[in-house]
Order: sequence, then C-alpha cells, then structure tokens
Amino acid sequence: MRQPQGIALVVTLAILVAVALLAFATSVTTMLSQWSARNERGATEAYYVAETGLQQWKTRLFQAYRWQLYQTVSNTGQSRTPSRSECGNVLAGGVDWNRNGTIESNETLPATRTGTVPMGASTGTYTITVAQDPTRPRFMLVRSVGRFNGSQAIVQATFDLSNTGPWNYAIFSGAGAANRHLNGGATIRGGLYVQGRSSDPNRIVIDSRGDFEMLNEYNYSSDAVLGNRLNSDMRSLSNLCATLRVQYGRVEVGGSASFGKPSNKLLGAYVGDAADDIYGNTSGVCENNKGVCTDDRGAFDLPPALAPKFPEFNTTRCTTDPSKTWAACVRDEAAARGLRITSTAVLFPVGAIPTSPLSCVLGNLLSSGELRFGSTSVDCRYTLNGKTGGFRYTGGNPGTLEIYGTLHTSGINVRFNNAVNYRAFDFTDPTKRNASIFVEGGSITLSGDLLPDASSATFPDQVLGLLAQNNIEQLTDNAMGIFYAGTRFRTRKDQHTLGTVVSNEFCTTSAGGGGNSGGGGNRGGGGNSGGGNNDDECSAGQKANVTYVPTMGNLPVAVHIPEDTGIASFKIMSYERR
Repeated sequence: MRQPQGIALVVTLAILVAVALLAFATSVTTMLSQWSARNERGATEAYYVAETGLQQWKTRLFQAYRWQLYQTVSNTGQSRTPSRSECGNVLAGGVDWNRNGTIESNETLPATRTGTVPMGASTGTYTITVAQDPTRPRFMLVRSVGRFNGSQAIVQATFDLSNTGPWNYAIFSGAGAANRHLNGGATIRGGLYVQGRSSDPNRIVIDSRGDFEMLNEYNYSSDAVLGNRLNSDMRSLSNLCATLRVQYGRVEVGGSASFGKPSNKLLGAYVGDAADDIYGNTSGVCENNKGVCTDDRGAFDLPPALAPKFPEFNTTRCTTDPSKTWAACVRDEAAARGLRITSTAVLFPVGAIPTSPLSCVLGNLLSSGELRFGSTSVDCRYTLNGKTGGFRYTGGNPGTLEIYGTLHTSGINVRFNNAVNYRAFDFTDPTKRNASIFVEGGSITLSGDLLPDASSATFPDQVLGLLAQNNIEQLTDNAMGIFYAGTRFRTRKDQHTLGTVVSNEFCTTSAGGGGNSGGGGNRGGGGNSGGGNNDDECSAGQKANVTYVPTMGNLPVAVHIPEDTGIASFKIMSYERR
C-alpha cells in the first residue's frame, strides 16, 4: 500500500506545481497586459499633449504669418527690402509672436517654446520647435514633443504658408490666355494663376504648344541690360516657389511644352476640379524638354474663401474702405497725395504749390488724347506740407521720369514713345521707393524700354506700377515693374517683362501685326507692331519672356489698395506621428 501512496503524492505535487505555474503565468500575463495598457495609455496621453501643442502653435503661427504678411504689404513693417531667401515667406527672418513690428532675439528661427496641458488631475508638458524647411523655403516645420507620466510622443507637420494674392505670380490672369494659347515659345519664370469662369469649368484656359516653358528659376547675372537694373541679390534666383493654379478651366500640354524641370520642379500644379484637368500627350512625362515636373499635383487646392479674384477698377472693393471701389479710392489717393490729369486739365491737390506751373500746363503734356513721354520735357511737381508730389519728365532717349506717389489719368491713354528710366518715390515717405500710374478709362503703350534708373535705385528696391483699365501693349524689348491690364496685356517675340503681370487676358504675338509704333528700347525694339485687340493678333506663337521678380512689401499704394492684395494661404503638406 505504501507504493501507491507515494505515487499519489508525486502526482499531487506535480498538479500543484502546474497550477502554481499556470497561476504565475496568468499573473505575469495580466501584469504585462496592464503594463502594456498603461504604456499605450501613457503614449496616447502623451500624443494628446503633443497634438494639443502642435495645434495651438500651428494656429499661432498662421496668425503671426497673416499679421506679418499684411504689415509687409501695407508697408508698415520696419523692413521692406525684398530678400532672395524668402521665396514669398515673410517668416524667413523670424516670427513676430508679440506682433510689435520687431523681430526680437528670441523670435528668430528655429524657435523653441514650451507649454502645459491639463490632463485630469495631472499636467502634461510639450516642447515646440518651429523652423523653416531648409530645402523648400516657403514651408514651415512644426515639431511637438509631448510628455505625460513618463511617456513621450512626437508629432510633426509641414505647412505651406504663402501669399496667394494676385501680385505674387509671374502672370495672374482673369480669363486665361487670349485665344486659349500661351503662345508657342513663351517662357514664364515663376507662378501662373488663372481664375477662369465658374460658368464654364471645362474651357481650355491654357493651350501650351511648341517650346512653351514654365520654370522655377531665372538668371540675369550676365545680362548687360537687365542684370544691372536688378538688386544684386535678385539677379539670379533658383527657387521662385512657382505654382500653376487654375481655379476654373483646363490646361492642355502639347508639343515640347514643359512645366518645370526634373532638376528644379514646380512647387505644385493644381488645375480645375480633377487631376486630369491638366492633360495632353506629354502630361505624364517629366523630362528636360517636355512634360509636367512638379512636387505635387491635383485639383485646384485653395478653398473658395482663399482663392484670389481678378481685381477690377470699378467692382473690386478697397481694403481700407469697402464701401468704395478700387478706382474711387485711387482717385481719392491721387487727389490728396498725387496728381490727376484729365483730357482737359491737370489737377493738383488742394493747397499744393506747383514747382513750374507753366512747364506743366504748356509743356505739350497732352497730344491727341494721350499723355506722352517722348522728347519733350515737362515739370508737373509740386510741394505740399513740405513734401514733393507729382512728376517731372526729362525728355530724351532714354528719358527720365521722376514720379512721386500716384499719377491718376482719366479718359486718356498713356504712351512711352522713347525708352524711359524711372525714379519712383512714395509721396508720404520718399524713402519708400515706389509709385504708380493709374490709367482709368484708357490704355498704356510701351514703345521704348521702361526700366528703373539704376543710379537712383535698382529693382525691386524701387518699383513703378503701370495700371490700365483697358490694355497694356509692350512693343519694346524690356520692361520692369508691376503691370495691370483690365482687358489684355500683349507682348511680342523676344521681349522681356520682369516683375508681375496681372491681366484679364495675356498673349504674345509675332513681330509684325498691327499699327505703327516708334521708339525702340536698349535692345533695338520698335518697328511695326499691333495696337488693336483682334483675336488674330494673339494667334501667332512667339518666344516672349515674363519673369516674376518678388517685390515683397515694396508695392505702390495704388497696387495694394484693392481687396485680396494679400491672401494668407495655409495648407498642411505632411503630418507624421512618432
């Protein structure tokens, strides 16, 4: 009997050991599950802390960007000189978190901030780092490290902060290319925007053929005429943050047309309401001589509220007084701090003392319904409260136009018969080197080169804006400034336009088409050219050049009066959780 009892004892002990091991394993599993759950909960809570910090500082970053953008555009900021590194990003020099107009030592980039987040009875902490993307200057990086109860989580996002207002593209167009074509070998250096018509979203607004190019860079360092007229920092830019945007309409890519290059792609191409609204036999190719080469591509990417609209003289509202139109506010501006010229009179501001009234009135200022700048000199300056206004023109080829504030003309055309070097001054603060000619009810014709007087200041440290309610005809080789045409901007073969072109329609044409024009610029422009508006005058493709040169905040008053001058666009480009 003793032997079975011994076996039973062994079996009992084995069972007890097995039960103990099972209980221990269950306990360890439970502990591991609890530990894992606590870790997951801790990581989740730390993530919530990090995400809260990211969202808070994303909002603060956008608010600071909007504030700095509008301060820059309104010329109230302390620094108005454009910088080649900014690429449209006014935060490149730092973030004015305090909004006091000064970038202090603790506001330069990269910037680090800390904060706390209530988590029940406890508190989580986060550390934020805000920096500029080193490879894409317009993009901002926000990294948030959240900590809670010994756990840590990291979230990071990349944001595209940009001013999508009309003066920030090489060409900003209301209806698109005249006769559908951005003709033949035209070269656009910088962004291209077409608003299009909401009633006709399937219309082809750009039909790019031949050797058309849209590029993200320019280099005028070796150009004897244009290079010396540009600020040394602006003679060559390798990143213009160029973006193709079409709100309503389609883009056809044909022949050897290229949008960007493999070595320097466009920032994005956003067309219509679907990705295939930019199409054609080369739209899927990214080569040096054809195709669409872009970092991002898809449908139009701006919400309707942030989509800029083509400004119009008599419908677009004023930023300063929405009860008035753009034209009405410019009239008021010219009447108080500029000069007004009609078909019958020269109107000085009340209280102004003309410098040379006989020269202004008797100086052959008007001829056949035109204000002409050619061989005749005229002095229409005045003094008012110790400040100089109006303009003085010294005839010649080139002539010299010295202009203060806003020159407003009504019911007449403006023609530059000869090449002209301009010196532009703001009336209120002459240290701000900008001015404008606002042609209401008329057109502007450039029969000679229009360039900044480099001995006075280079572009874009000084900027002249030419704004015509009807058309601008560039019949000469070189023009540098800000150009607005309510109907059409037309240029010709081998001509260069530097700055920004805002026009309802844009076209290039052949060297032959139309009426006579004289003058000629430094590169020998002139000869016969068209001055009309027939569609066939925009049907011939030619290799004209339009280059976006960022002016940043150095905008004439008449240019930044209309609404939508500055539109702060905010877009999440990437999001990452670690």
